[in-house]
Amino acid sequence: MIGKTVLDSSVIATIFFPEDMTTRAIEKLGYEPYVTVDSAVADAAQVAAKRLGSDTPDDVKELLYDAVYFITKLCDLIPSVELINPALDLAVELNISLYDALFVAAAVRERGALFTADKELAAVAKKVCRVRVLE
Repeated sequence: MIGKTVLDSSVIATIFFPEDMTTRAIEKLGYEPYVTVDSAVADAAQVAAKRLGSDTPDDVKELLYDAVYFITKLCDLIPSVELINPALDLAVELNISLYDALFVAAAVRERGALFTADKELAAVAKKVCRVRVLE
């Protein structure tokens, strides 16, 4: 059985904070059940904060609300504390940040694919899990 797709923060940010690849990300997302790590909420807030200079505060809050709703209500959310030990091992094995390793560990745990827009992460993560890259 193929597991659920794990969305990393780069894909979630691309979907909810419009940029050149947003349409492609939405098209590739499809309708399958998704998983992400709880740290994606803080990542979405960080992306929102960076948009405050170019978008109005109300627009940014609305985008963030939509992203947080998607993460917390429409994705299966894995607490990062449950992934710390395997993520530490993967961070060392793959020479990646613990932050990125949390999403890779989630994909390994779910026996699913990691969906990311980070090509460098995709290149190393494919050693331990299936990977879908947003291009």
